[in-house]
Amino acid sequence: MKHFFGFLFLCSLLVSCTKEDIDTTPSNLPEKEIINVAYGNDPQQKFDIYLPQGRTKNITKVFILIHGGGWTSGDKSDFNGGIPVLKSAYFPDYAIVNINYILGNTATGHYALPDQINDIQKVIDFITSNADEYNIKPEFVLCGHSAGAHLSMYYAYSKNNPAVKAVISLAGPTDFEDPFYANNIIWQFLLGGLVKPDNIPSRMTMLKYASPVTWITNTSTPTIAFFGSTDSLVPVNEQKTRLDAKFAQVNRPYESYVWNGDHNAYGLEPQLSDVITKSKAFLKKL
Repeated sequence: MKHFFGFLFLCSLLVSCTKEDIDTTPSNLPEKEIINVAYGNDPQQKFDIYLPQGRTKNITKVFILIHGGGWTSGDKSDFNGGIPVLKSAYFPDYAIVNINYILGNTATGHYALPDQINDIQKVIDFITSNADEYNIKPEFVLCGHSAGAHLSMYYAYSKNNPAVKAVISLAGPTDFEDPFYANNIIWQFLLGGLVKPDNIPSRMTMLKYASPVTWITNTSTPTIAFFGSTDSLVPVNEQKTRLDAKFAQVNRPYESYVWNGDHNAYGLEPQLSDVITKSKAFLKKL
């Protein structure tokens, strides 16, 4: 739970640092929250939206929380304990969207890719279509940790949606062709259910298809990425290096850093303050 609150605090500060549009239109709209908005027909396709007091169509942007859980578990309710503090104290000027997505389950024919990427698109489309009703500006920052960070990067790079202005990746896997994954029997088993086989092009491996670095181009979404120095799930020695190299080739806004600790150590001090400081500086440049 301490990691979760650290994550929420981090996200609130990060989004507050994006460039703001000047809005002189007065607004007396009260704070509002709508729980379990259906954006599709599957029971898992729900999100909660928290609309701030005084929101306007010119300035109130959207921050999307994407939970982790290894693509096969997790739920938006994991964040519920921190949402009241997030929207009242740390994040009062933005719409917060906390999403569920179809969890990977090969027994039911659901895969992380493409289902979870499609779900992110459906959420963005739904919010954009209802932006006037919500009285918000449909510009987005995607932020996730672990599997949620992977999905944030994968969506941004594969969809190249100009409405998504930034990605913040916290310990997200970037390249499954890394021998750490490619030559590990356990990981091979786990990743076997990541991608729907029919989606993989004939001349591309599953590991390459599932890797965010594969889809980076010279128009890719600005990204700041963080990795743990002793992360046993996302090894910094290759995952950061491979993401660094790909962004260097395309010359897009990008920074990456290493925190001292494991997969979840970003939520501890002094790591948290360092991550916040670096991310604030990065977002101010966009």
